[in-house]
Amino acid sequence: MSSATETIIDYLRDAESHEQASISMLEGQLRGAPPGRFHSASRRHLAETRRHAHQVGERLVDLGASQGTVGTLITIGEALAGRILGLATAPLNLFVGRTRADALLRNAEDAIAAEAREVAIYQSLEQMAEEADDPTTASLARTIRTDEERFLAELRELLGELTDRVVRERIGTRVRTERPAAAAARTAEPQPEPAAPAARPAGQTNGGPVHTERETPYHDRAERLREARREAPKAPDAPSPAQLAEVRHRETDELVESEGGGEPGAEIHVEEPWEGYRSMKAGEVVKRLRSSDDTTRAMVRLYEQQTKKRKSILAATEG
Repeated sequence: MSSATETIIDYLRDAESHEQASISMLEGQLRGAPPGRFHSASRRHLAETRRHAHQVGERLVDLGASQGTVGTLITIGEALAGRILGLATAPLNLFVGRTRADALLRNAEDAIAAEAREVAIYQSLEQMAEEADDPTTASLARTIRTDEERFLAELRELLGELTDRVVRERIGTRVRTERPAAAAARTAEPQPEPAAPAARPAGQTNGGPVHTERETPYHDRAERLREARREAPKAPDAPSPAQLAEVRHRETDELVESEGGGEPGAEIHVEEPWEGYRSMKAGEVVKRLRSSDDTTRAMVRLYEQQTKKRKSILAATEG
């Protein structure tokens, strides 16, 4: 027998021993596991593990590992040692005063450790078999490793759920511990700026001094205008402030036409065209002008030009 074959046989025996230990461990865990995802996954993998142990044993026979009495005794002894190792570790949770949630979590941790070990064993065995030009053993190791990796992924997915059960049962609240990497990333992210306080209505203050244009909308603007006027150069022919005020007053009067009755200004010197004219609305005056003579229209036009300047009435006096 070549050294390459002997090496493959040694590692196959090691794999078989671990498969036997896994069988004992899974059988012990299933006896105390309640129905659920962990129980279903473990029961399915127990059937796979028994098949793996049988396949590895057959491969050992094919390679001549069990030839002779000594070889047979060695193979049987290694299988028994694996079963004893599994029986020694699997029932520990049954004799320790733990809750069911604790026991399930410990079983999952033990199974994860055992599966990670088996994945490593079959990965090494596959590489050795390829180097030893043994494609049959390499294919067997690759197939079994795929099953072990699938069960290992299921256990890792269940680990968070089983840990939550322990937290709820023994601590009484769900605690989410943030990983250091996630905490560092969150710290590095730019934090949102605090929201600005809601704006108060114009003129409303918080009880202290008023400093903003929002609270006094025209104060700052008026100050800027006064400052600009003081600094602006005075032209010799510039209008006086009184003249500017009169121009602004006339412009404002031209923009708005009042339809209601109003008191005449202090500068009106023309009497109203007829009694009750001041209380009449523009539409009523226009209606009466349609049947009035030219003299009445002229009086109305003069009166309106010096008082309200209502455009509809002025237009009616021209007709």
